[in-house]
Amino acid sequence: MLASRIHIQNPTAKRIGVGKLENFRLDFHTGSKNWQGAPATIVPTKGSHVYGAVWEIDMCNLKDLDDQESVPDGVYIPISVPVHLLNTDSSITCRAYHLTNQPQTDLHAGGGQKIIPLDRQPSETYLKVLVKGATESGVPEDYIEWLRGIKHNGKQVAAMEAKLELDKVQLS
Repeated sequence: MLASRIHIQNPTAKRIGVGKLENFRLDFHTGSKNWQGAPATIVPTKGSHVYGAVWEIDMCNLKDLDDQESVPDGVYIPISVPVHLLNTDSSITCRAYHLTNQPQTDLHAGGGQKIIPLDRQPSETYLKVLVKGATESGVPEDYIEWLRGIKHNGKQVAAMEAKLELDKVQLS
């Protein structure tokens, strides 16, 4: 969702609005050496929803986006999903990414955040990127507050903290 993050490899990306993806949940799984914690994924889950930024990119940059999301390494798989654009009250088909190795249980729902295993916790830096991107994109405030409260592993990635200017991002 964060402009400075997507623009690292996709400088022509243009945010066109906030989208709501129904019947999916946000979750975290496995580990990322770059982020020092579990990366995010979307998991099909009836009755749940995920908010995010909807970006328009030039098709010549699609490979760059796939590379940024580690598709060639088999970490993420691109999928097409129907998204409701909040700013235009319309639907659009979007390319989204979900982890190849999806979590099988929903540990982040219902406030049971004290028993999240380490391989399901994002780093503090990664979570700050999500929160800053959600705020910058105009995601509903109650969802941002939910993001702020996700249990993280406390690890910081100094280079990304500085590059993405995350020092003022507050988590719960």
